[in-house]
Amino acid sequence: MAKKDNLKFKKRIKSQILQEISQGQIDTPKNAPISAKPIISSTPSPTPAKNVEPNVSQIKTGDNIELVRSDLKKSAIIIGSIIIIIVAIYFIDNKTGFLLKASDQLFNTLNLNA
Repeated sequence: MAKKDNLKFKKRIKSQILQEISQGQIDTPKNAPISAKPIISSTPSPTPAKNVEPNVSQIKTGDNIELVRSDLKKSAIIIGSIIIIIVAIYFIDNKTGFLLKASDQLFNTLNLNA
């Protein structure tokens, strides 16, 4: 129960901090370390309107496409390997009949006989 209570406590504290930040109630202390101070750029960046949808050109899709493409390649290799293994087992079983013998032995070991 202590871990569960600790997780609830952390979530509650985090939500309170986020609410205070969004409301602007938290001020950074004057003696804060340099790494904790916000970085202010010399040129102001334009802020987008709240209800405007971003352009497709603004979204970096190149990185996402490459990640998806690599995942699809890995999936294709795995699925192909599984199919090759199943086909090989099928042809080997046709010649030797080892699957029927192995399944009979498994049923006897696990006492699944009716």
